[in-house]
Amino acid sequence: MKIQNIKCLDIRQVHLSEIVVHCNHNYLTRSQLSTLSPQTCLDDNVISVMSDALTLAERRKKKVLLARHNFLRNTYAFVKQEYAYDTSECTSFAKKHMYRENYMSALFSCEKMYVPVFDKERRHFYLFVLHMKKQVVEIWDSLAKSSGSSVDKRLPNMLAILDILFEDDIQQNYPDGWSFASFSVDRSPNVPQQTNGYDCGVYVIKFMLAPEEVTQPDFVFDSDTERLDVVLGLLDGNVNSCRNELAAKAEAYFLRSSGTNDSLRIWMRRQQTNIAC
Repeated sequence: MKIQNIKCLDIRQVHLSEIVVHCNHNYLTRSQLSTLSPQTCLDDNVISVMSDALTLAERRKKKVLLARHNFLRNTYAFVKQEYAYDTSECTSFAKKHMYRENYMSALFSCEKMYVPVFDKERRHFYLFVLHMKKQVVEIWDSLAKSSGSSVDKRLPNMLAILDILFEDDIQQNYPDGWSFASFSVDRSPNVPQQTNGYDCGVYVIKFMLAPEEVTQPDFVFDSDTERLDVVLGLLDGNVNSCRNELAAKAEAYFLRSSGTNDSLRIWMRRQQTNIAC
Protein backbone atom coordinates (compact mmCIF):
# COMPACT_ATOMS: atom_id res chain seq x y z
CA MET A 1 0.00 0.00 0.00
CA LYS A 2 2.84 2.41 0.81
CA ILE A 3 4.50 1.71 -2.54
CA GLN A 4 1.23 2.38 -4.34
CA ASN A 5 0.80 5.67 -2.48
CA ILE A 6 4.32 6.75 -3.45
CA LYS A 7 3.64 5.92 -7.10
CA CYS A 8 0.41 7.93 -7.03
CA LEU A 9 2.24 10.87 -5.47
CA ASP A 10 4.98 10.70 -8.11
CA ILE A 11 2.41 10.68 -10.91
CA ARG A 12 0.64 13.66 -9.36
CA GLN A 13 3.89 15.61 -9.00
CA VAL A 14 4.81 14.91 -12.64
CA HIS A 15 1.36 16.08 -13.69
CA LEU A 16 1.67 19.33 -11.73
CA SER A 17 5.17 19.99 -13.05
CA GLU A 18 4.14 19.56 -16.70
CA ILE A 19 4.83 22.67 -18.77
CA VAL A 20 1.58 23.88 -20.31
CA VAL A 21 2.55 27.39 -21.43
CA HIS A 22 5.87 28.20 -23.08
CA CYS A 23 6.43 31.65 -24.46
CA ASN A 24 9.69 33.14 -25.61
CA HIS A 25 12.13 32.59 -22.69
CA ASN A 26 9.67 31.65 -19.97
CA TYR A 27 7.15 28.94 -19.14
CA LEU A 28 4.35 27.94 -16.77
CA THR A 29 3.68 24.57 -15.17
CA ARG A 30 0.23 23.24 -14.33
CA SER A 31 0.93 24.02 -10.69
CA GLN A 32 1.78 27.66 -11.43
CA LEU A 33 -1.19 28.07 -13.78
CA SER A 34 -3.48 26.67 -11.07
CA THR A 35 -2.86 29.82 -9.00
CA LEU A 36 -5.36 31.45 -11.36
CA SER A 37 -8.07 29.46 -9.58
CA PRO A 38 -10.65 31.62 -7.77
CA GLN A 39 -9.59 33.29 -4.52
CA THR A 40 -5.94 32.26 -4.94
CA CYS A 41 -2.81 34.42 -4.79
CA LEU A 42 -1.08 34.52 -8.15
CA ASP A 43 2.30 32.93 -8.76
CA ASP A 44 4.64 35.71 -9.90
CA ASN A 45 5.71 33.69 -12.93
CA VAL A 46 2.20 34.01 -14.37
CA ILE A 47 2.77 37.75 -14.69
CA SER A 48 6.22 37.18 -16.18
CA VAL A 49 4.85 34.85 -18.87
CA MET A 50 1.99 37.22 -19.59
CA SER A 51 4.50 40.05 -20.04
CA ASP A 52 6.48 37.90 -22.46
CA ALA A 53 3.32 36.99 -24.38
CA LEU A 54 2.16 40.60 -24.68
CA THR A 55 5.54 41.82 -25.92
CA LEU A 56 5.80 38.99 -28.45
CA ALA A 57 2.23 39.60 -29.65
CA GLU A 58 3.01 43.31 -30.03
CA ARG A 59 6.03 42.53 -32.19
CA ARG A 60 4.08 40.08 -34.36
CA LYS A 61 1.24 42.55 -34.77
CA LYS A 62 3.61 45.18 -36.10
CA LYS A 63 5.52 42.53 -38.11
CA VAL A 64 8.79 43.95 -36.80
CA LEU A 65 11.29 43.07 -34.12
CA LEU A 66 10.63 46.35 -32.34
CA ALA A 67 7.59 46.95 -30.17
CA ARG A 68 5.78 50.20 -29.42
CA HIS A 69 5.00 48.84 -25.96
CA ASN A 70 7.40 46.89 -23.77
CA PHE A 71 5.94 44.58 -21.12
CA LEU A 72 8.80 43.77 -18.78
CA ARG A 73 8.92 40.53 -16.84
CA ASN A 74 7.83 40.74 -13.24
CA THR A 75 10.69 42.52 -11.50
CA TYR A 76 10.52 40.27 -8.45
CA ALA A 77 14.23 39.47 -8.70
CA PHE A 78 15.04 43.17 -8.81
CA VAL A 79 12.81 43.98 -5.87
CA LYS A 80 14.41 41.27 -3.72
CA GLN A 81 17.76 42.91 -4.40
CA GLU A 82 16.37 46.34 -3.68
CA TYR A 83 16.01 45.56 0.01
CA ALA A 84 19.76 46.10 0.14
CA TYR A 85 19.26 49.25 -1.99
CA ASP A 86 22.21 48.12 -4.11
CA THR A 87 21.57 49.10 -7.72
CA SER A 88 24.80 47.44 -8.88
CA GLU A 89 23.60 44.01 -7.71
CA CYS A 90 20.32 44.42 -9.59
CA THR A 91 22.15 45.48 -12.73
CA SER A 92 24.57 42.56 -12.49
CA PHE A 93 21.61 40.19 -12.25
CA ALA A 94 19.98 41.76 -15.32
CA LYS A 95 23.13 41.59 -17.41
CA LYS A 96 23.93 38.03 -16.36
CA HIS A 97 20.51 36.83 -17.51
CA MET A 98 20.52 39.05 -20.62
CA TYR A 99 17.42 40.77 -19.29
CA ARG A 100 17.52 43.59 -21.83
CA GLU A 101 18.24 41.39 -24.85
CA ASN A 102 15.65 38.73 -23.98
CA TYR A 103 12.76 40.79 -22.66
CA MET A 104 12.94 44.31 -24.03
CA SER A 105 12.72 45.99 -27.40
CA ALA A 106 14.88 48.87 -28.62
CA LEU A 107 14.17 51.91 -26.49
CA PHE A 108 13.76 54.44 -29.32
CA SER A 109 10.79 52.50 -30.76
CA CYS A 110 8.97 52.18 -27.46
CA GLU A 111 6.11 54.49 -26.45
CA LYS A 112 5.16 52.81 -23.18
CA MET A 113 6.92 50.49 -20.80
CA TYR A 114 4.93 48.32 -18.36
CA VAL A 115 6.88 47.20 -15.30
CA PRO A 116 5.13 44.78 -12.89
CA VAL A 117 6.62 44.85 -9.40
CA PHE A 118 6.23 42.57 -6.40
CA ASP A 119 6.31 44.29 -3.01
CA LYS A 120 7.59 41.70 -0.55
CA GLU A 121 6.67 43.74 2.50
CA ARG A 122 3.00 43.91 1.49
CA ARG A 123 3.00 40.60 -0.46
CA HIS A 124 1.46 42.65 -3.21
CA PHE A 125 1.79 43.21 -6.98
CA TYR A 126 1.45 46.61 -8.59
CA LEU A 127 2.43 48.22 -11.89
CA PHE A 128 4.61 51.07 -13.13
CA VAL A 129 3.62 52.47 -16.54
CA LEU A 130 6.34 54.62 -18.12
CA HIS A 131 5.37 57.07 -20.89
CA MET A 132 8.54 57.61 -22.87
CA LYS A 133 7.65 60.82 -24.71
CA LYS A 134 5.99 62.56 -21.78
CA GLN A 135 8.67 61.28 -19.38
CA VAL A 136 6.05 60.32 -16.83
CA VAL A 137 5.76 57.19 -14.72
CA GLU A 138 2.27 56.25 -13.59
CA ILE A 139 1.68 54.11 -10.50
CA TRP A 140 -1.13 51.59 -10.93
CA ASP A 141 -1.74 50.12 -7.51
CA SER A 142 -4.97 48.28 -6.68
CA LEU A 143 -4.27 48.80 -2.97
CA ALA A 144 -3.10 52.39 -3.16
CA LYS A 145 -4.20 53.32 0.37
CA SER A 146 -1.85 50.76 1.89
CA SER A 147 1.16 51.64 -0.27
CA GLY A 148 2.69 54.03 2.24
CA SER A 149 6.32 54.77 1.41
CA SER A 150 7.12 51.34 -0.07
CA VAL A 151 6.43 52.44 -3.66
CA ASP A 152 8.45 55.63 -3.20
CA LYS A 153 11.41 53.61 -1.90
CA ARG A 154 11.46 51.25 -4.88
CA LEU A 155 10.77 53.66 -7.73
CA PRO A 156 14.16 55.49 -7.75
CA ASN A 157 16.08 52.20 -7.81
CA MET A 158 13.96 50.80 -10.61
CA LEU A 159 14.45 53.94 -12.70
CA ALA A 160 18.19 53.93 -12.01
CA ILE A 161 18.41 50.31 -13.17
CA LEU A 162 16.63 51.16 -16.43
CA ASP A 163 19.06 54.03 -17.00
CA ILE A 164 21.97 51.59 -16.73
CA LEU A 165 20.38 48.85 -18.85
CA PHE A 166 19.48 51.28 -21.63
CA GLU A 167 22.59 53.44 -21.36
CA ASP A 168 23.63 52.91 -24.99
CA ASP A 169 20.12 53.58 -26.36
CA ILE A 170 19.79 56.75 -24.28
CA GLN A 171 23.13 58.12 -25.46
CA GLN A 172 22.35 57.41 -29.11
CA ASN A 173 18.71 58.49 -29.30
CA TYR A 174 18.01 61.05 -26.59
CA PRO A 175 19.38 64.50 -25.75
CA ASP A 176 21.92 65.05 -23.01
CA GLY A 177 20.33 64.91 -19.59
CA TRP A 178 17.51 62.57 -20.58
CA SER A 179 17.06 59.78 -18.04
CA PHE A 180 14.43 57.56 -16.51
CA ALA A 181 15.43 58.95 -13.12
CA SER A 182 14.11 62.37 -14.18
CA PHE A 183 10.59 61.08 -14.93
CA SER A 184 7.82 62.79 -13.02
CA VAL A 185 5.36 60.66 -11.02
CA ASP A 186 1.61 60.46 -11.62
CA ARG A 187 -0.61 58.75 -9.08
CA SER A 188 -3.82 58.39 -11.06
CA PRO A 189 -6.97 58.44 -8.91
CA ASN A 190 -8.88 56.36 -11.50
CA VAL A 191 -7.09 53.07 -10.84
CA PRO A 192 -9.65 50.40 -9.72
CA GLN A 193 -9.19 49.17 -6.16
CA GLN A 194 -9.48 45.56 -5.04
CA THR A 195 -11.65 44.52 -2.10
CA ASN A 196 -9.71 41.41 -1.03
CA GLY A 197 -6.16 40.23 -0.38
CA TYR A 198 -5.63 37.86 -3.32
CA ASP A 199 -6.54 39.63 -6.59
CA CYS A 200 -3.61 42.07 -6.98
CA GLY A 201 -1.76 39.97 -9.58
CA VAL A 202 -4.91 39.60 -11.69
CA TYR A 203 -5.45 43.37 -11.47
CA VAL A 204 -1.90 43.96 -12.76
CA ILE A 205 -2.54 41.70 -15.75
CA LYS A 206 -5.82 43.49 -16.46
CA PHE A 207 -4.04 46.85 -16.23
CA MET A 208 -1.56 45.70 -18.88
CA LEU A 209 -4.21 44.15 -21.13
CA ALA A 210 -6.87 46.88 -21.07
CA PRO A 211 -5.81 50.14 -19.39
CA GLU A 212 -8.49 52.15 -21.20
CA GLU A 213 -11.24 49.74 -20.15
CA VAL A 214 -10.40 49.63 -16.44
CA THR A 215 -10.42 53.41 -16.09
CA GLN A 216 -13.96 53.76 -17.39
CA PRO A 217 -16.49 54.90 -14.73
CA ASP A 218 -18.74 51.87 -15.32
CA PHE A 219 -15.93 49.27 -15.14
CA VAL A 220 -16.67 46.38 -12.76
CA PHE A 221 -13.94 43.86 -11.94
CA ASP A 222 -15.20 40.25 -12.01
CA SER A 223 -12.38 38.20 -10.51
CA ASP A 224 -13.54 34.74 -11.65
CA THR A 225 -14.15 35.90 -15.22
CA GLU A 226 -10.82 37.74 -15.43
CA ARG A 227 -8.93 34.71 -14.12
CA LEU A 228 -10.61 32.38 -16.61
CA ASP A 229 -9.86 34.78 -19.47
CA VAL A 230 -6.17 34.83 -18.50
CA VAL A 231 -6.03 31.01 -18.36
CA LEU A 232 -7.66 30.64 -21.78
CA GLY A 233 -5.54 33.42 -23.25
CA LEU A 234 -2.30 31.82 -22.06
CA LEU A 235 -3.20 28.26 -23.05
CA ASP A 236 -4.80 29.05 -26.42
CA GLY A 237 -2.69 32.05 -27.40
CA ASN A 238 -0.71 31.73 -30.62
CA VAL A 239 2.47 32.64 -28.72
CA ASN A 240 2.19 29.46 -26.62
CA SER A 241 4.46 26.88 -28.25
CA CYS A 242 2.70 24.12 -26.24
CA ARG A 243 -0.70 24.90 -27.74
CA ASN A 244 -0.86 22.24 -30.48
CA GLU A 245 0.42 19.53 -28.15
CA LEU A 246 -2.19 20.44 -25.53
CA ALA A 247 -4.95 20.39 -28.16
CA ALA A 248 -3.88 16.92 -29.31
CA LYS A 249 -3.89 15.64 -25.72
CA ALA A 250 -7.31 17.18 -25.10
CA GLU A 251 -8.73 15.59 -28.24
CA ALA A 252 -7.35 12.18 -27.32
CA TYR A 253 -8.76 12.47 -23.81
CA PHE A 254 -12.23 13.53 -24.91
CA LEU A 255 -12.38 10.89 -27.63
CA ARG A 256 -11.58 8.21 -25.07
CA SER A 257 -14.15 9.63 -22.65
CA SER A 258 -16.91 10.27 -25.15
CA GLY A 259 -16.97 6.87 -26.86
CA THR A 260 -19.32 7.22 -29.79
CA ASN A 261 -20.20 10.85 -29.15
CA ASP A 262 -19.79 12.08 -32.76
CA SER A 263 -20.76 15.68 -32.02
CA LEU A 264 -18.03 16.02 -29.40
CA ARG A 265 -15.49 14.41 -31.72
CA ILE A 266 -16.39 16.83 -34.54
CA TRP A 267 -16.15 19.80 -32.16
CA MET A 268 -12.70 18.73 -30.98
CA ARG A 269 -11.45 18.34 -34.55
CA ARG A 270 -12.68 21.84 -35.37
CA GLN A 271 -10.85 23.19 -32.34
CA GLN A 272 -7.65 21.50 -33.42
CA THR A 273 -8.03 22.86 -36.97
CA ASN A 274 -8.52 26.38 -35.66
CA ILE A 275 -5.44 26.09 -33.45
CA ALA A 276 -3.31 24.73 -36.28
CA CYS A 277 -4.23 27.80 -38.32
